[in-house]
Amino acid sequence: MNRKLMAGAGIAASAAILATALVAGAQTAVPAPAAVAAQQPIVQVGPKGNILLRGTIASVTAGTITVQSWGGVWTVSIPSSATVLPAAATDYASQFKTGDFVGVEGSVATDANWTVNATIVRDWTYRAALSSQEKANVQSAQGIRSSAPRDYIGTASGMSGSSFTLSAANGTTYAVNTAANTEIVNRVWATLPFSGITNGDSVRVYGVDANGTVTAQIVRDVTVPAPKAATSSAQ
Repeated sequence: MNRKLMAGAGIAASAAILATALVAGAQTAVPAPAAVAAQQPIVQVGPKGNILLRGTIASVTAGTITVQSWGGVWTVSIPSSATVLPAAATDYASQFKTGDFVGVEGSVATDANWTVNATIVRDWTYRAALSSQEKANVQSAQGIRSSAPRDYIGTASGMSGSSFTLSAANGTTYAVNTAANTEIVNRVWATLPFSGITNGDSVRVYGVDANGTVTAQIVRDVTVPAPKAATSSAQ
């Protein structure tokens, strides 16, 4: 009888171990990708009205975006004091697009329904697109620099058409000309329009100098975008 009990206990224990292993395997075999888990709609409201909102952009205008999330469409008011991310989003009204996935931190408005006064807004979709663009620009720049153009560093002034003046710290000035194939980027290597360079910006130019005139192959404005800080939850 004892042997039967021991055998039965052994079988039960083996079955329990097997069941546990199967459950563990089912839970860990195909983990949810972090990017997928992160891009789920979220509405979390604290007792003091602070809110974490995640969802997709339904519309964008200067000062306001609307976000589709739990409960319907939320209106997000973005004051000038709010932090808008990524840092390259200097003109979010034209850079953020309908359908982009965003995270918002702020407070729920007490004078309007489904409205958030934002302190932080981050466009995850735009950030992913910028990451791909930055990587491609860095790779392209590595190829250009390998052909040994010189690196000129200074301050931009006299912005005109596709040219500007670069004043180096040692007092030397260069006339810098850009062309259609010139790679123009910002501090984080995201593509920048020539008009995005302003007088007084710190600039690095890779190109060939011919008697004080540099034909630029790369122009990198290291002044923009200015670094921005944010809390982790909206990110």
